[in-house]
Parts: sequence; structure tokens; C-alpha cells
Amino acid sequence: MSEPGATGPALAALNAGKLDACLAALRGLGRAAADDPLALQIWALAAARAGRPADALALLERAARIAPHEPQAHFNLAVSLQAIDETARAMSHYAQALRLDPAHLGALNNLSDLLRRRGRPTEGWALMQRYLAAGGRSTGLEIRLAKLAMDLRRFDEAGPWFAAAEAYAPGDASVEWEHAMLRLVVEDFAGGWPRYERRLDSFGLDRLGVYPYEIPRWTGEPVAGRRLLLHREQGLGDTIMFARCFGGLLDEGAELHLAVHPPLARLLAFNFPGARTWASFTLAGAGRQPEQRWLQAAGPLDLQAPVCSLGALRLADGVPAAPGYLAADPTDVDRWAERLDALAGPAKRVRRVGLALGTRQVRWSDDGATNAGRKTLTADAAASLADARAVQWIGLHDRETAGLLVDVPRLAVVDPSPWITDLADTAAVIANLDLVVSADTAVAHLAAAMGKPVLLMLWWNADWRWGVDRTDSYWYPHVQTLRQPAPGQWGPVVEAVLRALG
Repeated sequence: MSEPGATGPALAALNAGKLDACLAALRGLGRAAADDPLALQIWALAAARAGRPADALALLERAARIAPHEPQAHFNLAVSLQAIDETARAMSHYAQALRLDPAHLGALNNLSDLLRRRGRPTEGWALMQRYLAAGGRSTGLEIRLAKLAMDLRRFDEAGPWFAAAEAYAPGDASVEWEHAMLRLVVEDFAGGWPRYERRLDSFGLDRLGVYPYEIPRWTGEPVAGRRLLLHREQGLGDTIMFARCFGGLLDEGAELHLAVHPPLARLLAFNFPGARTWASFTLAGAGRQPEQRWLQAAGPLDLQAPVCSLGALRLADGVPAAPGYLAADPTDVDRWAERLDALAGPAKRVRRVGLALGTRQVRWSDDGATNAGRKTLTADAAASLADARAVQWIGLHDRETAGLLVDVPRLAVVDPSPWITDLADTAAVIANLDLVVSADTAVAHLAAAMGKPVLLMLWWNADWRWGVDRTDSYWYPHVQTLRQPAPGQWGPVVEAVLRALG
């Protein structure tokens, strides 16, 4: 252990940005620095600023081992762990810092954010209230408080925090994008759609899986006689939602090109024969997008827009409900009628009801994993569906997610997934059903866009697309929304499904 105050020159040099002088002062302490928690932390901060994160992490881990009673050692280690996405370990050390110093502002702030990202907003909000009560400043943290309020459905409180965040960082794309979620969930489309466009600047094309087309952006000018490309972004459900606008653009004389996810290509080509539909493969976060070889066959294009921009371009005054704008190919419908009879036997005196319990489980992103997990029913949560009377359940999962149905106790489900190759097949299955019961998935959007009755099972704080407390949907007239009364409570939702099924 070095003498008290011996680290002062090193700390002063670090604060002055003089890394060489800082390191020289630390070396001057000799071997004693290796057993001095403060010296180790200063050394780690200098190493981090010098671009040596691995060295910084090793030094901070040693500091925390030597001084388990010092909250700042745990805090600094947590910051280093968070920087390399070691989220769970970072949370553990932030929590230890708070056990030692319940008013540690840095730990309150950072742990609050990680709890929110892990789907624990109630705890995150409580920590932010402790942070503010302990004298922490909200300046620069307004967006955190706004997002926590959104996660807790405290929409009245979220509004002022979003306004404060926009005032603190005027023109910040990420703030405006997050604010769009509030404006859209409360159905303020005039305030929501323009902010929703800021996703392109906030995330960048690559993170959204958008190919960087060297074609002028369409900004709403007349499209008659223009070769207009609408191209994929985000998920399958998003494209299905905005496909309601495709027919109108064709009616206005656009020479429409659709570059869509491959599973949607055959379905949309059938429904919009006046457009040219291309299967487009892109990757979110790839850095360099795959070559779009169809571009050469498409020929020159005049204008382009990502498909979700149709909100701002075509739905500024709201979303008129469409009674059914997608259909399955009748040839596919007949073929699937025979196949379902072969798999399940003719449906006599029972209703055929499609079932989708959830979506693909994301594993590479805390936010993505949280969102996918909370809107997916577990096998135990769905078990009571087996009590439905006069119902023949037909699975609407693809081969990747069909396993979600396997472990539901007592539930007999006909699984057509081995024969489903794309959403045109799924649409043909849906056309042979009486209704669909689904979590918030692309399947729900597809069935609703076909005009099929849908019982939509929603998480407590559902996606902005489904409004706040609606039991219907402004997107689709044949959807009944069934919402959790509290986070994680699927039981009442499944009971509501059984009542609706009779």
C-alpha cells in the first residue's frame, strides 16, 4: 500500500489529460501501486483513455478484489464491464456499489438504465427517483426518464420528459425517434409520423437492414408515371401493415417496385400484380449489405423510400381501417384445404382456429431479447387453451418457431410447418381457418390484413401499433385485442380467449 496522498500527482495529471505524466507518477510509486486500490483505479482510467480496455479491466478487477469495501472500485469495474457488454457482471458490481453507498449517483444512474434495458422498468424508475432525491441532476437524463415512464405506461409523465429531452438536445435524432413512440401510442399521428422518420438518422440504414440505394428519396411528390421503389426495413409485420398503401399508389399511376423480405415476395406479387416484386435479402448490422442483383433486372428507378416511411407519406391524418387488402392465391387455398384434411381429418362440428404463441427469440441484444420474450407465451401460460371446446387448433408457426407449441400441456395442435415455405403458404392456411389466436407476430398482421377475425394476445405495455387501452385496432377492423392486466400475467388473457371462443 502506498503512503496516503501518494497518488495525488498521478490523479492530478490524469484530470489534466497528461497521460504520460500520470503513468510516470504511478511508476514512481513502485511495487506499492500494485496493492493500492486508488492507484490501480487511476492506472485503469489512464489505460482506458490510452485505448487499452483489456488492461483497464484487469486493473479494476484487482482493485475490487483488494478493496471489496470501496464502492468506487465496484463502480469503476462495472463501467468497464458495461463497455464490453458484460451486462450481468456490470449490474452485479453496480448493485454492490449501492449496498456500500446507497446514494452513489453514478451507480444509481447506470444501474437504472441497465434495469430498463433488461425489462425491469419498475426497479429502474425507483433507482432514478433515488438518484434525483440524492441530488442527482436530470440534465442529460431526460430521455432515460421519458423511456422509463413509457415502459411503465406513465404516459402523462413521459410527455414532459420527452419535451425536456428535446429542449436539452434539439435536433437529436434518437430523442425524436423515442418521442415518436409516445406520440403514436396515444394516436397523435401528426406529431408521431414526422418523428418516426428520424429512425433513419438515429439508427442508420445498416442497423435497420436497409440497403443504401443511390436513388433520390421520395418525399411525397406525385408518383404518376414515376418508377417508385418501396423497400424492406425492420420486420415482416411492418411491411404487411403498410402494404395497405400499395394499391393506392398503383391507382395513382406509379410504376411500383417492391423489394421485400423473401418470405413476403410471392404473397405480395399475387396481391399486387401491377407492381414488380423482388425478393430482397439484407442484414441488420452487417456493415456491408449483400448485392441486390435484381436491381439490374429492374432497370432505372426514379424514387425510393423505406416501406415504413409510408406512415409519414400516406397516413399523416391517421390510419383508415382496411377491411382486407391481402388474399391467398385460390390455387394455394385449395391445395392447403386438402393438406389440412389429410393432416387433421375433415373439420366436422368444430372450428379450425390458427394459433401463434410468439416470435423468434432474439439472443444477441438485451432490448431485442426483452421485447421478444415478453410478448411470447410460455408453454405453461398457454396450457389452458387445451380447454377450448369444439376447436381444432392449427399451428401457424414456421419451422423455426414451431417448437413453441410442442411443450404446451394437453394441447393438441396440427402442425403444418414442415410444408410452409413462405407467407403465401401461411396465408393459404389462414384462408382455411375460422379465426386466428395470436401473440403480437407477423402472423397476426397477416391474418388481420386478410380480414380474418383475430384474437390478439398482447403484453401489458404492448407495441405502439396497438394503442393504449383499445380493445379493437385502428389498423384492422377484425382484430380484438386482449391485454395483460399487469406485466407477465398471461392467465387473464388466455381466459379471455376461451370466453371469446365460447
